[in-house]
Amino acid sequence: MENYNIDAMIKQIAILEKKLQRSEHSRRLIEQAMDHYDLVYRSSIDKLGSQKNLLDAKNQELDFKRLELLAKNAELQEVSTTDGVTRIYNRRKINEIFNEKYLQAQRYRISFSVIIIDVDWFKLVNDTYGHQAGDKVLFELAQLMKGSLRITEYIGRWGGEEFFIVLPNTSANDGYVLAEKIRLKVSNYNFGTSKHLTCSFGITEYMKDDSIEKIIKRADMALYQAKERRNCSCIFK
Repeated sequence: MENYNIDAMIKQIAILEKKLQRSEHSRRLIEQAMDHYDLVYRSSIDKLGSQKNLLDAKNQELDFKRLELLAKNAELQEVSTTDGVTRIYNRRKINEIFNEKYLQAQRYRISFSVIIIDVDWFKLVNDTYGHQAGDKVLFELAQLMKGSLRITEYIGRWGGEEFFIVLPNTSANDGYVLAEKIRLKVSNYNFGTSKHLTCSFGITEYMKDDSIEKIIKRADMALYQAKERRNCSCIFK
């Protein structure tokens, strides 16, 4: 049998125990560090989640503000282009459309027509029933005429009891047919007045080398002819 040095073995065991203790201590330190890291990680995730929720809330708020702004812009746009009494286009807007169609007609050599409408004896309505009732009549009349148009046709209040219709890709003859259709509707409609309301219509169409002023002048002259007879439609070519 080999002789063992007991003291040396005891020393070796002590060294091994210390190494094991150090290893255990290191393991515990590592475990503690891992636990700390886990807490920090989870805390960071929670913070990121909160930040994401906050960011989502801010984005939703921005989306809402954007929609609110769009709604206000649409409202302002409507106010700036709509006549307050009749709820159809005001003169500025219908004149803008008229100019746009005029430029298109010049560029593409296409025709369009316009109709100027005047309410016959409208002053009697205001004098008899008052301006509030007169405004109600104008509103109902405007809506009645607007309802007779296609989506590609436009109507606006030209001023007072006058209205202006723009008819793209339409000849004066076709404009006359539409004017007669509206005229009959108006004359048969009950506006709540003692006498049926009537209108006069002046129609003209774009011609080669025309100017805006010439078109308006011809429409006015056609309306003047119609007003001589009342409840009538006239074309000026």
